[in-house]
Amino acid sequence: MKVHVKHSLKTDVDSVFKLCTEKNNQDSVYQQLNCINPVIKRSGRAPRVKLAITREVPAKPPAAIRKIVPAKNVVSHTEQWRREGDGYVSDIAIEIKGVPVKIVGSKALQPSRSGSTIEWNFDVSSGIPLLGGMIASFAGSEVEQNLRDEAAVLERMP
Repeated sequence: MKVHVKHSLKTDVDSVFKLCTEKNNQDSVYQQLNCINPVIKRSGRAPRVKLAITREVPAKPPAAIRKIVPAKNVVSHTEQWRREGDGYVSDIAIEIKGVPVKIVGSKALQPSRSGSTIEWNFDVSSGIPLLGGMIASFAGSEVEQNLRDEAAVLERMP
């Protein structure tokens, strides 16, 4: 399954980069998202920043996959940021502990006339026979909603 979310922000690209990579800003973002006990680790210097974020996330999986996808999941992801052209790009890998799904993609920040754009692209897959497509579809829809929520939080931040 492919996931694509693009959102326009009224903030300049360098300010959005700081919102997306500075620990205190990320602490604020994750406090406003639907997650529990977020732990954010940051290393490196701008523009080469690495983030490792772990949190508990509630989920409402369909009945057919509830034995595989619990109602509360430990989700971890890494972001490897770099400068690209006039903006910034991060490679992202997401792991949902105990759930047989692979989620990899990118997050790009680019300047625009009105401020900047933030764009996510992910591939979500599962190798489980019969139920793999349903697991990937569910995980992909959860990722998409979380990205939309994150974009809304970033839009509200100064």
